[in-house]
Amino acid sequence: MKTKSKNVTMNNPDEKIQGMKVRTVVTGHDAKGRSVFVQDEKVDGTPIPGLGELAFLWNADEPATYPSAGNNPAAPGIFPPVGGIRYIIGTYLPGVIAPEPTPEMHLDDGDEPGGANDGFHTTDTTDFGVLLSGNMALELDDGAEVLLSPGDVLIENGTRHRWRVVGDVPATLASFIIGALRR
Repeated sequence: MKTKSKNVTMNNPDEKIQGMKVRTVVTGHDAKGRSVFVQDEKVDGTPIPGLGELAFLWNADEPATYPSAGNNPAAPGIFPPVGGIRYIIGTYLPGVIAPEPTPEMHLDDGDEPGGANDGFHTTDTTDFGVLLSGNMALELDDGAEVLLSPGDVLIENGTRHRWRVVGDVPATLASFIIGALRR
């Protein structure tokens, strides 16, 4: 199988995000234990309200064992349990990113009774991110903020935070997420 390196592709950045496709090449082992390519295809993005669009590239709820056929365990959910992993690429629209609640997220619901989601949240994960395009700001609960530009790496250690896309074009972030314990 011939492979070529391709980047994340998406529609014109001035258009609403839809149609993100990420070429994903996966290796595994054949019945004799030899290395083989088992996948070379585009993974479609999934629209997520309050976030943008996510391409779920690898989802496992437990550590891998080898040799392996190289099949994606395809575990459900955005956030993994302890020992699980998620590898995703997300494209986010300009402005504050305020995700819809999931059972794995600890959302700050604002000051109003039944308050609005202002985007602040924590998860029981360690997140490793690389900003691929656009600009994003990460704000912590004390108001400290850092601007990330393409190529910047962030390691987020289960802290209360919120994201904001800076500028008028979407931002694309690749994230490797590992489930962690919160004490």
